[in-house]
Amino acid sequence: MKRIHVTLVLVTAIFVAAFAASASASTVGTLEVNLGYVKSSTEATPNESLGGGIAFGAGYWRNASPTVMWGVEGSWDNLGSIEYDNGTTTDNKISASAIRINPALRVNFGSMVGPNFFAQGGAGLYSVSGKVEDSVLGDADDSSTEFGFNLGAGVGFPVGPKTRMNVMGQYHSVATEGESTNYLAFRAGVGFGL
Repeated sequence: MKRIHVTLVLVTAIFVAAFAASASASTVGTLEVNLGYVKSSTEATPNESLGGGIAFGAGYWRNASPTVMWGVEGSWDNLGSIEYDNGTTTDNKISASAIRINPALRVNFGSMVGPNFFAQGGAGLYSVSGKVEDSVLGDADDSSTEFGFNLGAGVGFPVGPKTRMNVMGQYHSVATEGESTNYLAFRAGVGFGL
């Protein structure tokens, strides 16, 4: 596990150094905000996963070349809840959410002046929180900060001189204790050129 943390620190240091080097250059950055829906594929009870929920986030992207952008993203992802029967009552509930922040890299395919496809990936820290409300066993909360990664693809198109809209899907995997937490996110975002 220490190798993962060392790798994360080195990758973050490289991004910070690249940001400092390009901050003095006249490159253009983009501030992006997004809203979407997430759905977990990890089973919370036998044969059932969490119901999914709303997600919102933001990111800042810098141009490394005409087709490559690097930046940092953060989001709050509500993985949803599920009710279950514990043998005594049926109104017991499990819920979970994740907060993440990670450096990321985005590669654009096609001209940035019109619609274009892009692929992106990132890795960083995820704070995963879970809550159980059980009438027999009682209530319990747990949270942990773990390493995770995400991969995504989408399409972007201009809606103004310095404004772009993006629609994308992302796969997230977080190395939590026991079974990893995996979920899909579908987001629509607006990027504002700075």
